[in-house]
Amino acid sequence: MEIHGVHVGNDFNWSKNSFLVVDSKANFRDLVQTALLGAGARNVKHATSIDKAIETMTRYGQEISCVLCDWEAPPAGGLELLRLVRTRALPKTSPRTPFVILTTRADSNVVKAAMALDVNGFAVAPLSFEKLVKTVQHALQRTWLLRQPSEYASVPRVDIAVPPPPAPPPREMGRPADHHTHSAPSTQAVAPQRLPGGAAGAPQTQPAKRAPELKNVHMCILAEVRPGQVLARDLRDKEGHLLLSAGAVLRPALLDRLMNVAEGHADSYHLWIGDRDEA
Repeated sequence: MEIHGVHVGNDFNWSKNSFLVVDSKANFRDLVQTALLGAGARNVKHATSIDKAIETMTRYGQEISCVLCDWEAPPAGGLELLRLVRTRALPKTSPRTPFVILTTRADSNVVKAAMALDVNGFAVAPLSFEKLVKTVQHALQRTWLLRQPSEYASVPRVDIAVPPPPAPPPREMGRPADHHTHSAPSTQAVAPQRLPGGAAGAPQTQPAKRAPELKNVHMCILAEVRPGQVLARDLRDKEGHLLLSAGAVLRPALLDRLMNVAEGHADSYHLWIGDRDEA
């Protein structure tokens, strides 16, 4: 069968599947969406970064049938999003969610790590609509055995070179602050809890604070944090309440506390950490 020039299997119902495309490049997101819609898909969500993808999956994870993610998607890369899925760090997202890595080069280290994380397919650009559709269909139909979260957590990282985001422009003197309308927190949300170095209060209205002079800054799941590492960005719950401020040293007692809080706050399952630069 051919739909909009794309050959697909007659026995596969694309309209029943929902997709999330994660890529910082608008033209590549559009290409992937065109291929999926051409095959018969009706629901294709977009995310421009790993952080945005996590927000989408935190809200719609149970609806997403397959994730297509650029392995160099900022700021952490597609492999780290795949790791979060497989280690059950995103509560509403099944750890068995099919996952396709989008890349412009078949780097051996990326392929090795992705296979260890049970990736379901690779789409290496340049690629045709037909090839992309077949890759996604194969990923959705593939059967495989899910392993323990600790096995996925232990897969070595493959670092990507992503420049830090630009600093927000300074506010002009005498210019009134912009006013934003925030939706009221859900009445079902868990009440914010105060942690050492953090404060339970209003949702975030300013850019996340970052800890200065850290090296090896990366995103990871809570179980991977080593005692003594430093929180590189403010940790907030899903409603935007501050749980822990950037710069906090993650000592054993504090990590235990975070583990206890994690059950009520999805965003505390993953965090940005780094090591002090002793030089």
